[in-house]
Amino acid sequence: VENYPDLKANTNFLDLQRALNEVESQISASRRTYNATVTDFNNAIETFPGNLMAGMMGLTRKSVFEIPDSERQNVNVNDLFKR
Repeated sequence: VENYPDLKANTNFLDLQRALNEVESQISASRRTYNATVTDFNNAIETFPGNLMAGMMGLTRKSVFEIPDSERQNVNVNDLFKR
């Protein structure tokens, strides 16, 4: 049986992948929470009696957070380390 050395770079790369996945999951969860809150707000100011109060307070509909397909690209991690 050949004895291969334990590569430290491999564990560092796996840690980086886990961290990137975790950040992506947190951003996605935050986006879902924001959109749910905006949807609740929009529904509240459009239904009775909330629409009466919203009209007096000058509240208007808010738009949900959307990212165009053209901007949905994977992050080039190599660029992050070129400083």
